[in-house]
Amino acid sequence: MKKLLFLVAAAALALGFTSAFSAPLAEKNFGVMPRLVVVIAVDQMRADTLTRFRSRFLEPELAGGRPGGFRFLMSRGAYYPYGQYDLLQNMTGPGHAMILSGSYPYQMGITLNDWYEPGKGQVYCVRDDSSPLVVGQSLWSGLSPRNFLGTTVGDELKNAGYSSRVVTMALKDRAAILMGGHRADLALWFDSKTMQWTTSRHYLPEGPMPPWVDALSREAQSRKGMTYHWKSEGAGTGLSSSNKSSFSHSTEYGSYASFAYPMGVELVVDAAKAAVKSLKLGRGRHTDLLAMSFSSHDYLAHAHGANAREMEEMTVSEDRQLSEFLGFLKKELGSLDDVVIVLTADHGGPYDPEWLKTQRIHAGNIDEAALATRGNARLQEVFGSTSKEKPYVAFVADLNFFLNPEVLHSKGIDPSKAEAELKKELLKTEGILTAFTKTDYLERRLPPELFGRQVLKQYKLGRSGDVVLIPKPHFQTAGAAASHLTGYAYDRTVPILIFGKRIKPGVYSEKADVVDIAPTLSFLLGLTPPAMSEGRILGEILTDSK
Repeated sequence: MKKLLFLVAAAALALGFTSAFSAPLAEKNFGVMPRLVVVIAVDQMRADTLTRFRSRFLEPELAGGRPGGFRFLMSRGAYYPYGQYDLLQNMTGPGHAMILSGSYPYQMGITLNDWYEPGKGQVYCVRDDSSPLVVGQSLWSGLSPRNFLGTTVGDELKNAGYSSRVVTMALKDRAAILMGGHRADLALWFDSKTMQWTTSRHYLPEGPMPPWVDALSREAQSRKGMTYHWKSEGAGTGLSSSNKSSFSHSTEYGSYASFAYPMGVELVVDAAKAAVKSLKLGRGRHTDLLAMSFSSHDYLAHAHGANAREMEEMTVSEDRQLSEFLGFLKKELGSLDDVVIVLTADHGGPYDPEWLKTQRIHAGNIDEAALATRGNARLQEVFGSTSKEKPYVAFVADLNFFLNPEVLHSKGIDPSKAEAELKKELLKTEGILTAFTKTDYLERRLPPELFGRQVLKQYKLGRSGDVVLIPKPHFQTAGAAASHLTGYAYDRTVPILIFGKRIKPGVYSEKADVVDIAPTLSFLLGLTPPAMSEGRILGEILTDSK
């Protein structure tokens, strides 16, 4: 009998049903849809952010029954301190695309923020020339989820015939667009040049911006040019790696720096509150979905590194903003009983390599432009010269090197040989651990164990490099104090918190992947998971007791 039970358990684990022996829900409680699902992504929030700064967060419950911030979700919800992305390269586009699709980049196609396609050149992950902006400006002629393959939880709500509204918002366009999927009613992002919220014709084919969005934009524009002050509060936790025990920053409201301050989080939270109030989210016939991303956390981390005092104060400010938003929701809906809340991050982030070097940790920066120049020089030496306008290396982004197929074809060069030569040259670089080529991928000659598994989950032909470099730990691309693009623990590990009526509170040590969020939400909603979802249902957190 024991042997039989062992075999059944082993089979369940092999199939991914790691929650097979959790207590079942009563049938009457399965598929009872909440009024509102709220998904919050904190851009570049490391797994240890919530534990390092916990002592400075608000209490779980405040006077009058108002919810606190992070600690409310940590204590009243299911908390996985070590959620995983399990990608070779973690960044904004792939991370946000995974949260509500439950799928990896090798399927849904958002492998990087930018890639290269012959005949098109650089391709931004949400670029779509057929979907121009309604108002404002952009580096691109249009934006939409066109490059994203598959569906999201929001898409599946609508595909199932429900009258659900799906609304997303972030300072970053790709964050808002990729969480919303193809059928979002509205995805909003902020144009810092014109100081207004905008969207594209994918969402508003003919109409103008909604009046409530215009009102938000006018409020932001009215403050443009004012002085924005931000300073540290109190002594802090003392966990900052810098020599600063305090700081005081002043900048112009609307400057690039101001969006890396708490102001940016406030803009997003204000937009979320306006959406709830104006669209009456959570008060319709069926479940509505609201998703938002705090892009400012990422901007600040890039500027200062994850261990700066500024990051502590940003997180404390987010805690207060989260409490404000949860209190608003509770007041608007009467309670949070019919609300499911998910909080996670799109990726983690590293410490500043310059600081790490002072702590006797091997760290450093990698100059991609210099590598491309050196790679081109070596390929010219081996295969013959080319023009400056058409070099061998056509594009490089996040340690993905794309060769120009037109040049290779015109010179009769076997692409696999050019890949191998470029790989050989780039492996001479300090800070590079290993590398693989497109041919290595096709022939499954991949780096071992962790790296090989991560490659298979991320690499997609046509959207990943011909040569991909894997840096040593704590080495990153030059140009910022923090640059997340690895599969190491600091970049791939994030918190996952889920709150709701059918969620059992507690801190969970079980393995949880970010791709598990979408199927778990689908289960709570009684939906078929998104088309390419391959995560598991987090059954250990489900309960009938509430």
